[in-house]
Amino acid sequence: MLHSFVYPDAITMHNTLCRRLMFGSMGKHFDWIGSPEVGMSNVQIGLESFDYDFNFAEAFQQSTRWRLMVRQYINPESLDWALGMVDAHLGKKPGQKTRINQKRGIATVRMNPITDWDPEEDDYDQAGSELSTNLVGSRKTGTRTARRWGSCMLNMTYRISPRPTVTLNSRTTYFGMLAMMDVTVAHVFGKMCNAITGFSMADTQFVWNINLAQWHGFRSLAWALTDDDARAKLERHYERRDDFKKSRPGFYRSLTGYRRLARLDDQGVLYGDERFASALRMRKRFHTEIHGPEYAAQFAGGSLHPDWGRPFEPLKPLWSSTLDFSPIGRPLNA
Repeated sequence: MLHSFVYPDAITMHNTLCRRLMFGSMGKHFDWIGSPEVGMSNVQIGLESFDYDFNFAEAFQQSTRWRLMVRQYINPESLDWALGMVDAHLGKKPGQKTRINQKRGIATVRMNPITDWDPEEDDYDQAGSELSTNLVGSRKTGTRTARRWGSCMLNMTYRISPRPTVTLNSRTTYFGMLAMMDVTVAHVFGKMCNAITGFSMADTQFVWNINLAQWHGFRSLAWALTDDDARAKLERHYERRDDFKKSRPGFYRSLTGYRRLARLDDQGVLYGDERFASALRMRKRFHTEIHGPEYAAQFAGGSLHPDWGRPFEPLKPLWSSTLDFSPIGRPLNA
């Protein structure tokens, strides 16, 4: 099955697909169910414009997450190589009165720097060039293996014919959690390419191919908790979550995650007495960002993990328009 969508912009796309995955039904809105998540396979998303500005504080994300993602995924030498191909083959030449949109080259971000390119043999006006993301390996997190199958983002491409287009190819992503950060990695790459070719992001389209787009019952709660309507539904139904187990499996999983937060609060469990750091981070963010620092202060302390007992400070706005590849020494205005 192919799930194909076209949206006017990235924020509309993210909000719409979060609602689809959270509140949808199996077979009609998605085609895969795991233990803590649901998902759509073979997803192709198109954005008519790649001009947007997203506040990552609304996804409970900080600049540290962005810096980590850039360092993990983007190889600076591969990026330089791809931008060099854009400049050499797609950029507007000095003295050129009109831009030649018929050029068919495609610049892609590769896993490793290309070392076997022969300029005498390879016709990049025909075949394009590639720049892909680094291979991000798996790691152990307690009893689980994160990224068991390797990188979530696979590669990115840029072309100008027949219209400026940035394409991101992904193995998977979590909507409501990191999906917009994945998109912003591609967005920054597009801005760097457009700085060479002279196109605007408003005139640039975006295509996202995802093998499996996922919604996690707990990790994706950041979107649900910051969306007034979704949060109201969680508050209203979490004690009757089983009513939705078959009819709305994504909602059921979100209700399960929210119920954990609500019951810990009802029981007065202190932060330092929680057992799982990843779950605690969501609870702390929920308290500080939604209920406020005074509400969070009542759960400070605890003896099981005393160093976990401090509430989070409120997040400062982190707009996607302020982000670039500075973490790998490649700022936008270099």
